[in-house]
Amino acid sequence: MSFLNASLLYGLIPLVTLPVIIHLLNRKFPKLFSFSSIRNIKETVARRSSLFKWRHWILAMLRTAFLILLLLAFLKPALPKFGSSTKTDGSRQVLLLIDHSLSMEYKGDGVSCRQRAIVEADKLLNTLGPEDLVNVMLVGQNPSTCFVEFSRNHADAKRFIDNLRPGFTRGNFNQANGAAARLVSQKGNRPEIYYISDFQRKNWANVDFTPLPATARLFFVDVSSKTKDNHAILGATINQAEVLAGDTVMLEISVGNYSEKPLQDRLKVFVDDKNSFEKEVFVSPWSVGKVTLPVAPGAPGLHQCEVRLPADGLEQDDRFFVTIPVLEKEEVLIVSDDPNPEKDAVYFVKTALNPYENLKGSLLPRNIKSGEITESQLVSAKKIFLTRTGALTDNACKALAKFLFNGGGVVYFLDGKSDAENLQRLEKVIGPGTMPLKLGEKRTVENVGTGAQQIIKGDFKSKYLKLFRGSTRQDLGLLEFYDFYNASSSGAGNILLSYADETPAMASMTHGLGTMLLVNFSVGEFSSNLARQKIFPAWIQEMVKTISSEEPPPVSYVVGDNVQTEVWRNDLKENNLRAPSGNPVEIKRELAGERYAISFAPQELGFYTLKQGKTVAAFAVNASPDESDLRQVDKQLLPDSVREGQQAHFVAGQADYEDLVKGRPVFQYFVYAGLLFLLLEMAFQLWMRRLAT
Repeated sequence: MSFLNASLLYGLIPLVTLPVIIHLLNRKFPKLFSFSSIRNIKETVARRSSLFKWRHWILAMLRTAFLILLLLAFLKPALPKFGSSTKTDGSRQVLLLIDHSLSMEYKGDGVSCRQRAIVEADKLLNTLGPEDLVNVMLVGQNPSTCFVEFSRNHADAKRFIDNLRPGFTRGNFNQANGAAARLVSQKGNRPEIYYISDFQRKNWANVDFTPLPATARLFFVDVSSKTKDNHAILGATINQAEVLAGDTVMLEISVGNYSEKPLQDRLKVFVDDKNSFEKEVFVSPWSVGKVTLPVAPGAPGLHQCEVRLPADGLEQDDRFFVTIPVLEKEEVLIVSDDPNPEKDAVYFVKTALNPYENLKGSLLPRNIKSGEITESQLVSAKKIFLTRTGALTDNACKALAKFLFNGGGVVYFLDGKSDAENLQRLEKVIGPGTMPLKLGEKRTVENVGTGAQQIIKGDFKSKYLKLFRGSTRQDLGLLEFYDFYNASSSGAGNILLSYADETPAMASMTHGLGTMLLVNFSVGEFSSNLARQKIFPAWIQEMVKTISSEEPPPVSYVVGDNVQTEVWRNDLKENNLRAPSGNPVEIKRELAGERYAISFAPQELGFYTLKQGKTVAAFAVNASPDESDLRQVDKQLLPDSVREGQQAHFVAGQADYEDLVKGRPVFQYFVYAGLLFLLLEMAFQLWMRRLAT
């Protein structure tokens, strides 16, 4: 036990001797001579009670005990609590670590956790003395501090906390502990480190306190809400590398339900705040559901797409932003030596690529002969289909090899008479042992009713067969093939489909940045029934989308990421990159010819736009999906995870903040004890009077 007013001890000690002095003075009173009768009466009373002999000493002791207890009460005794100390030499060193992650914006009880944190931090600052040192650290993805080092400017620290804006990143407490260890001093009083947080499980599951000094006192302040139910949009992606004008893309959306009740609501998608699409979503409790929604972005250009759920306590994760760049119509070359390209295989491939009237689709097929294959002819193309192809010259093979190496995509239907020789010539140019198939003789079914082959095995994890995953795999059972090559696998590349007799039906290979699919069948009317199936156009267009080797730009970013891109110099004459709030964004730029390489770190949710009359570039920025699960870490185990020698406690409220400074005051108990001794003295006096009478 310690005393907060120990300096008063020497001034109040003389008061304790007052009852003894009074007793000694009473012994020097004048001696009275009384009549013999009175003396006899007193002797009789004295013989009746021996306490009369000691009554003055007993009263002196009771009064002395009363004064001692009253003296101790004036000294303000206190019991140690939370490792408190009564040392007055030196100042306190207080560091506040305030959780600045997205989960702190949850309004489960009407007030956000961030607002509660501000209130608790202000209470802590009110306990500081004029000489106490303080600093404030915001714990986000990258911690930031109010001061470079500890300061006595409590007013600025309070202003920094009161002006705290919402945070949208994930709290990195391991990095914050490292920064705190460099900040606190080993000299003077023990540093006090306060963690003000909602103690969300994702942020606190693996926090390491070992960088902090062993002398530091750690205090945890819980500002979480009692209710923690939340639903969120965790992500949204499109299912293809590039989107062409007129395409309908499948938007794959992940929805999280962090609640004991199932989520059943309406999911809405808005494109450029004009076109809207909706779908019912159902997600079981404590699980993540997938929703696929067809979306038509529209004309060529950059489109801003926003996915929404009805708002709840954490409304920031009920919206998700993506950008969808839509390109102009793409030309696809069809290489064929068929004398009548308006019939048979060429016609079916061309129709599957663009089945709309007046070629209104996104793919524009163009037919050329194998003799026209040159490097200049292929420079404007990205995808090539070969069907009913004649013999390829060495120059044509070199042009195709270079086209593949630079990232082009080739779909080769092995339905011509010279395909075996063509593959050999291509292998000589690309390199030995690169072709996945070795072709033999071509097989032609004479009796369609009994000799047709069917596909029975495939690598359905391949992106080229994504269309046949799940229940749609049964569509393969409807396909019959009459003409194909006897073929075997060379061990190179990947075999994607196989016939019932183990003959490879489809294989893939890569060369440089490009990909080639070898398809051991024909879409001709008398070679298979593929062209008569509903799945045929979808499969051809799926090949076009997936065979592209270009990596699409990210459709969205997370707050705190480093966003990098390139823009034309003319588009960046002024720093006109704007945040969702409309404020200009500070960017880093580096000149590269006629273009600028720019980078910036977004701190807001929504679309960052670069405009030069029209929108030149847009970047969708979302919150971290890790922040949506609001369940807490086991707080009972948290103080046990600190390093040996450290003290850690959970504190809350003004009383705890004052107690942890110098201990818990217990002066009231000494006052109660003093009153008790005073009552005993009064009771003893009354008892003596009754005995005297």
